[in-house]
Amino acid sequence: MAVLPGVTVVIKNMDTGSERTVVTNEAGLYTAPFVQIGRYTVTASLTSFGTVTREGIQVSLNDASVVDFKLDPRVTDTVTVQGDVTPINLTRSEVKSSLTAEQIMDKPTLNAGNFLSLADTFPGLQENPTSGQNNPTASSGSSINFNNTGTRGATFQINGVNNDDSSENQNRQGVALSTIQEFQILKNGYSSEFGRGDGAVVLVQTKSGTNQLRGDAYVYRQDSSWNARTWFAVPGSAKPVNQRTQYGATAGFPVIQNKLFAFLNADTTKRDGENGYTRDLFLPSELNAPRLTRGNDTPANRAFIDSVLARFPALTPNDARSPRTYAGVVGFNQPDYDYSGRLDWNVSDTQTLTGRYQWTHQLRENEDIILGEATLQDNTQQNLGMTWTH
Repeated sequence: MAVLPGVTVVIKNMDTGSERTVVTNEAGLYTAPFVQIGRYTVTASLTSFGTVTREGIQVSLNDASVVDFKLDPRVTDTVTVQGDVTPINLTRSEVKSSLTAEQIMDKPTLNAGNFLSLADTFPGLQENPTSGQNNPTASSGSSINFNNTGTRGATFQINGVNNDDSSENQNRQGVALSTIQEFQILKNGYSSEFGRGDGAVVLVQTKSGTNQLRGDAYVYRQDSSWNARTWFAVPGSAKPVNQRTQYGATAGFPVIQNKLFAFLNADTTKRDGENGYTRDLFLPSELNAPRLTRGNDTPANRAFIDSVLARFPALTPNDARSPRTYAGVVGFNQPDYDYSGRLDWNVSDTQTLTGRYQWTHQLRENEDIILGEATLQDNTQQNLGMTWTH
């Protein structure tokens, strides 16, 4: 037995028909970096040695698949071997957990755009002690917390492009679950290419188009009319009426067979109605009492305090919890719009070009009861990533 240089190895994607051809070196080794996630057929051939084909080779996110061949000069016919490579990773020592597209869609979820909820299935996830994660206005970091690294230790990528929020070190944009080809979290032992954070690394690889037209449509609905009143609701108080509807669709298709592919997604979330509202009010006796100490009782200070108190409307306390508590409902309108598109172009046998664009718009309109308490938020985010493989 000896190594064979000069063996031609053809790596063919079973879904897109794209091919990569490489040749073994003097040590009998070959490599084909940056191939897309998917199923592959790998064929090795050498004059006077026949041909050996391995079918059903699965390439996963952030992984290295080792496909070895044994060529026999006594066999001149084509030998086809069915089955994937060994599940034992011999090339990387990182600790990670992954979900495939099929596993993602099988997981029950209340929000088709909350890709971070997929981490709930992985061992080692820790609940954070504070609320408001994944919300840049709450300053509470990310909900991704492994190995006691805290709420701001994670880092995020979509198709290899950084997706970190520069303020709170959270994810900048969401990803619709039906567009994800693979979701992966690196927990420990990862390479320096992921060295931005000191905690977990969240990797998302989106789907690409194939030679077949494939897609889906989805609707998620939550409605307060389906829910009972909370146990803590004040007897006789109004029940908030609100609803949340999320709908979207994906489509992957060939633009040019075996050459150019597109994958599109549109996702919209409509959330509006009312929320429960509880605030403590100033009592008349407090309003009539002196509000400033000696030395601070100036016309300017009195005017400032009066301007703050003027923001409170003429509400009457109505909650039995205290003589100053008011309970009611407040309206809100919070739509989200997310659109993304991906193109994959097989330029040649050795060159591929992938580009993805994502546009997200978030609007947070909240009704003011105390003037200035609720703040209008109107956020637009864009993400463009391109990869050239040569």
